[in-house]
Amino acid sequence: MPPWPPDTLFQNYAYENTLTLDEIAKITDWITAGVPLGDTSLLPPMPTFSNSSQLGTPDLELQIPTYSSTATSNSDDYVCFSIPTGLLQSRKIRAIEVIPGNLQTVHHVLVSIDLFPNNSIVTTTNCMGPTGDMIYAYAPGSVALTYPANTNNSFGVELPANSSISLSMHYPEGSFGQVDSTKVRFYFYPQSTVIREITTEFVINEGIFGAPFILPPNQITEITGSFGPTAQDYSFMSVFPHMHLLGKDMECMAVTPTNDTINLIRINNWDFEWQGFYFYQTFIKIPAGSMIYAKGNYDNTVSATNPNPVTVQSGLNTEDEMFIFIFQFLPYQLGDENISIENNTTTTTYNIPINTPKGELIKITDILGRKTKGTNQPLFYIYDDGTVEKKIILE
Repeated sequence: MPPWPPDTLFQNYAYENTLTLDEIAKITDWITAGVPLGDTSLLPPMPTFSNSSQLGTPDLELQIPTYSSTATSNSDDYVCFSIPTGLLQSRKIRAIEVIPGNLQTVHHVLVSIDLFPNNSIVTTTNCMGPTGDMIYAYAPGSVALTYPANTNNSFGVELPANSSISLSMHYPEGSFGQVDSTKVRFYFYPQSTVIREITTEFVINEGIFGAPFILPPNQITEITGSFGPTAQDYSFMSVFPHMHLLGKDMECMAVTPTNDTINLIRINNWDFEWQGFYFYQTFIKIPAGSMIYAKGNYDNTVSATNPNPVTVQSGLNTEDEMFIFIFQFLPYQLGDENISIENNTTTTTYNIPINTPKGELIKITDILGRKTKGTNQPLFYIYDDGTVEKKIILE
């Protein structure tokens, strides 16, 4: 299974692709035992992987031209395709899905509404990212994005008439000659639907549009960034953190005017090969006047992947570095924090999803991982379905 980079003890997310403690124990016990082969007669059928849709027949499907990767044995291939939608009237997007044409080759896809629409497909080589407003990102293991909706609210993005969609494709090193024809599928609300539109913005973007930075060789360097104060109350839906090859770890949080801290994301072991949007379990309210702070460490010391460290500067290319946090958000309305993003339901006032019971409680630990039933300290309630609750019981 793909790794799950975010630290779930820092913040929880929708669609968490994590292992339970029992699953981890089974795997480690099997490895300790020398990975013995079990009863082969009990093997399940070999799975058949499909690139079929998770959502059914789309309202609009766009496909890149058949493309052959130019990545070499030691360099990646980045290319963008701007594809006309052919829409004669504006539509409101309720879901987006990327269908990779080559599951073994497509590393990630960034989808945006092109600022400069064309009447024909435009291909741009050496393209690190699309122009226009990014609305979705695909990486291996990604699920289709279905915007939350309930009785009172429908969330989404408006796709203008006569627009173009830009797909920024990443093919990894070693994929030279592999052929791809990735599709993106859109599902629309009924034309009369009133939506609350989601905005996607680079909130922290050091080194490109922010202050440039330099990473000297043979040292670990910390980079920080901030944004704010926020002009109004916002509801945050998701976050996309981004570094390049020297990234080691990164963290982002908001601090409210009343000095409350809101954890947004922490990645303890950055891996350039696994990144994407991470959606909160429910919308997170960021009050007006809040500051957003971020920090990250870059390891430019000698390693197997960096045998001869040199000075690295901020920039767009893979051999440069970036420090970015992209957020999807919209103006806050009362009750947003009770809307479940994953299940499209409304939660109770305690933010526990309705009709979504937890698994069986395995243990209660303190912050050091020791079993305890103490009070007046942070406690972690760990369930067998992978859920972790953080509580402080005061006596």
